Amino acid sequence: MVIQRWQSVFLLIGAIAMGLFAFLGTVCIGVTDGMVCWHSLDCIPLFILNCATALVAFINFFLFNNLKMQKRVAMIAAFMSLVSLALTVAAVMSLDQVVEAGTVAWRWTIGLPVVAVIFFIWANRRMRADERLLKSYDRIR
Repeated sequence: MVIQRWQSVFLLIGAIAMGLFAFLGTVCIGVTDGMVCWHSLDCIPLFILNCATALVAFINFFLFNNLKMQKRVAMIAAFMSLVSLALTVAAVMSLDQVVEAGTVAWRWTIGLPVVAVIFFIWANRRMRADERLLKSYDRIR
């Protein structure tokens, strides 16, 4: 079996990346008593944004019948991922513990929104390639 729609795989990987970002710890903050880990669960609006981004990407996985809509939703998911990353960094930097301690150890999960954006853009490129291929087949008929 050969996968003919790679954009579906890319969308699924992006959705998984954002789902992991929503539930895994993002940063560890050094305080006098040790380390405190911060999750997006600590900030409910940010957690909702992360879950909504993962859900939008997962729903987009099933929009394969409407290529134009799938392209738009993929770019919306990429934008939501970037907004989520920016808001996460802003939320962490505004914490009182960070201001007092000044020691922040970012975890590998901070890169997951960037990975998701890359996969959403790849999916969009594959959708454009499919669109060009379909147009060329229509010209042959």
